[in-house]
Amino acid sequence: MKKIISGFIVLSLIFLSGCGINNYEFRHVVAAIEDDKFLAWPANNGIWQWGDEILVGFTRGEYTVRSGHNIAGVEESWFTRSLDGGETWHMFKPDDFMDDDNIKWVPDKKRFLEQPLNFEHEGFAMRVFATGYHGNDDPEGGFYYSYDRGSTWQGPWYLGDINNHAELRGKEITARTDYIVTGEKELYLFISANYQNPRNNRIACIRTEDGGMSFEFVSWITPEEPYFNPIMSSTVRISENTFVLAHRNRYFGERDNIRNSIEAYISQDLGQTWRSPGPVKHFESGSNPPALLQLKDGRLVCIYGDRHNLVMAGKFSDDNGKSWGEEFIINKNLIGVSDFGYPRLLQRKDGKLVAIYYWASEDNLQQHIAATIWKP
Repeated sequence: MKKIISGFIVLSLIFLSGCGINNYEFRHVVAAIEDDKFLAWPANNGIWQWGDEILVGFTRGEYTVRSGHNIAGVEESWFTRSLDGGETWHMFKPDDFMDDDNIKWVPDKKRFLEQPLNFEHEGFAMRVFATGYHGNDDPEGGFYYSYDRGSTWQGPWYLGDINNHAELRGKEITARTDYIVTGEKELYLFISANYQNPRNNRIACIRTEDGGMSFEFVSWITPEEPYFNPIMSSTVRISENTFVLAHRNRYFGERDNIRNSIEAYISQDLGQTWRSPGPVKHFESGSNPPALLQLKDGRLVCIYGDRHNLVMAGKFSDDNGKSWGEEFIINKNLIGVSDFGYPRLLQRKDGKLVAIYYWASEDNLQQHIAATIWKP
């Protein structure tokens, strides 16, 4: 298998896994891999889709066996792209993008937009950055944008003056990339923030109606609870006024009472108010962020890494996120580590799903970016 060509990768091994409990046939491919490099965390970086063209972000660093994650050195933000619905991939890093040694910003580098963005531009993509995770260190938060499907990026830009809003003043922004375009100049962004305590995040909804020139605070989604750390949301819009959001919830209380989970929230008034119908998944140990998607047939699907059982898995909802069905297994051929997951998810024009996550297998023992394709 070819892993590196002129610093990049061409595709990858393709093989068949066993069928899951719902008799799905899963095909696994390698989406990004490089000798002596640790590639991980798509959920921290984002996913974008234009028909069967897919762009996924990930973090790249030196592969070093150590306590925690096997990564060392500068943690760079890279991409891998597929033009055929996830069958083949090419990894790359564009110029002038997230390239300041883990994004420790010079104060005068980040700017305010001088003219509104067109969120409905055919090639539009937004990458949000903040603090508290790999390759990102800016407690004010900000974003880059692209008009050419992620080949080149403009930024960094402020999130308007949102840090001075009464609800966010004095807080660190810890957002990943989770947004929904609702108009040419209107976009909803789902962020997390804390009082400089990484174990006490809350998730919020903010909005711009002027193409990113300014942002307004809409609502808190999760309550402020001691010992619980809601973070890393994935949100879909299922009707004109309804959002469904899933997020990772970590518990930092007594270690003999682990209550890590993936929680769901629903808003029926464009983010003004939210309610939780209950968890999607409880984890016996560890935790992992979700990837949430509405299928063409109207069902919701939520996928995640289960680090206790060492599987990539998921569940479907037939009632818009109010309840979740039996778990199905996407991939269970993990080898040697419990450091994996952080998925993103989309559906191709032919109806097949493409899940992207980081993984280690018998053929590729170091962490790399994997993709699994199947028909739901």
